[in-house]
Amino acid sequence: MTVILKAAAAYWILLLAVRLIGRRTASQLAPFDLVVLFLFAGATITAVLGDDHSMIAAFSAVCTIGLMHLGVSWLKLRSSLFGRLVDGTPVILYEQGRWQEARMRSLRIERSDVMTAVRQKGLERLDQVRYAIAERDGKISIIVQDGH
Repeated sequence: MTVILKAAAAYWILLLAVRLIGRRTASQLAPFDLVVLFLFAGATITAVLGDDHSMIAAFSAVCTIGLMHLGVSWLKLRSSLFGRLVDGTPVILYEQGRWQEARMRSLRIERSDVMTAVRQKGLERLDQVRYAIAERDGKISIIVQDGH
């Protein structure tokens, strides 16, 4: 019964923490945000199932992680360099008829990944694409050629 009560308390702690740090974590899931979610989960699961069954320790850990997340978010707003270090930058994968193979290799993205994004955009041919861009959150954006 104790595990059930602790799991319920952990749920509410996590829900409160995610709501306090903002919607971005729940919607975009950039690497920066995934780290926070994994740390939240690790901190609370320890209190529920681990050796240290203290909910106060779990709550303290989640609050600390949440405050760190808010601090990093604040620093990203103040410094574009810091933001690029934490979140990365968009990378052009396909540019006006030319594949950027070296960039694609460094991101471990294949042509088929880009072509999936092209089809999802409703396009049939690659010549309809002006740019394919790997965004900071890992999604591939497609910019259509003029006139298509």
